[in-house]
Amino acid sequence: MTTSTPRSYSIENGYFVFTLMPSLYCHLRCPHCYLSIEEREDRTILSPELIERTCRKIDAYWNERGIEKRTVVCYWYGGEPTSMGVPVFKEMADRIDAVFSKERGYEVRHTVLTSLVSVRDDWFDVFDRYGDGEFQTSYDGTMRGGPYVRKWERRVKDSVARGLRVSTISVVNRDLLEQGPEATLDYLSDLGVAETSWLPFMWNEQNHGEIYDTYAPTMRRWSDFMKALTTRWLERRAAGLHVPEIGQMRFILSQADGDSFANIAAQTLFLMPNGDFVLPDYQDGWKEFMQPFGNILEQSFADVLASPARRKYLRRQVLRNDNPECADCSHADKCVMEFWKDNRPGDDCFGGREYVEWLLERRGDVEMAVGGRAAARLY
Repeated sequence: MTTSTPRSYSIENGYFVFTLMPSLYCHLRCPHCYLSIEEREDRTILSPELIERTCRKIDAYWNERGIEKRTVVCYWYGGEPTSMGVPVFKEMADRIDAVFSKERGYEVRHTVLTSLVSVRDDWFDVFDRYGDGEFQTSYDGTMRGGPYVRKWERRVKDSVARGLRVSTISVVNRDLLEQGPEATLDYLSDLGVAETSWLPFMWNEQNHGEIYDTYAPTMRRWSDFMKALTTRWLERRAAGLHVPEIGQMRFILSQADGDSFANIAAQTLFLMPNGDFVLPDYQDGWKEFMQPFGNILEQSFADVLASPARRKYLRRQVLRNDNPECADCSHADKCVMEFWKDNRPGDDCFGGREYVEWLLERRGDVEMAVGGRAAARLY
């Protein structure tokens, strides 16, 4: 089959993955979290008024550039975004939608990423109205403890029973490896999860040392996990059983026929509680931190986008961090390297090349398992 060539997405061209972090507060202490204890205990919120002010600056930027078609994917992150409460969230989302209106050429989507364990039933209507019936939640095996998983499982079942589409995002860690990819996929399938995403366990200031050494697998083990997970996905599809989609698999195959730079972060910015626009960056090889590009409360959106820090950042992305193994790689446009960093010596790259090549060899099997029009929708 043939697929359409992917478009090049960027904020400058009217496509913005607007990652909103209006609060960093979270009562959990997850091993992989990039936030300090002080940040997670801080209840400071970027107010609805200031979020609206930010949106008006973004709208003015696209007006000045003459961009008519504008897509904004509001990804509510944190911290725990539901900690703000339903009334505050609704006011924020309503103000965003009022500025980014259909009359002005906007297509807006809202996706909330939540731990789910402390979410009350009134949030289900929020997910239905603002998220078109969908939300995203974290699943990392027993890394947060058995009681957490049992609470989480109950809330997933409640969500599915309400007719919501539940997607999961997982950081592949020691506990998931011990549980096994087959059992993990079967578990999420039985819960009725609709889509999954699988990320490497990243090193940061908060988990430096024993926590990182305990929980973080190599990228080679990540790729092996993904191979086994995808094999199980194919088996379940062939048996006519429900199975969630795999986000990384879909991205890799959708990029296979194109040369788009879809993974250079040109379409994404994170908005922090103080008004800073940031993105994950790396130092000392692959140690994660938040790189600021400017403050939207003090600057125009054009100034943030054209800042020396962001130009340097995007240049690093386009050049694949000057990694020689990435610059010469034929899969650099379709790998899962979310933000470019140094690769670990003697390991599979952070783009998961071993999984990418394995999957591309089995593209026909995936298309056969999905079949016809469904295969086209997969891409």
